[in-house]
Amino acid sequence: MLRRFSVFIFLLLLSRASFAQATSSSPETEVRAALAQFIHSFEDLDWEGFRTAFDDDATVFYPRAFPERARGRAEFEKTFTIVFEQIRGGKTAPPYMRIEPRGLAIQMLGDTASPGRPHRISESAHSRPA
Repeated sequence: MLRRFSVFIFLLLLSRASFAQATSSSPETEVRAALAQFIHSFEDLDWEGFRTAFDDDATVFYPRAFPERARGRAEFEKTFTIVFEQIRGGKTAPPYMRIEPRGLAIQMLGDTASPGRPHRISESAHSRPA
């Protein structure tokens, strides 16, 4: 379930390229930087870093655990707080999970990013390489 949820979150993030900090780099580089920051925040269950990746009027659907679509910040944050607690479990320090997108392809279509599905996402709690 976490794998599917993580893939969904990955796709949702890419629809919000404005999360990337403005730099002189290419739009694809900015999307990749935003994705890396989002993944880091999600792995560490950094609530503020995670929640800022979403627009206030985002619509979120969850693959299995929550059958209803969440519309707007109040609804999706309510559900994500539950998801964060489920992922955290009894662990006391980050990272709480490991997300490893592989084979990632990002196609820029103007100012919109279209992701290709990663080959594998690992949900283990192994620490991030330094």
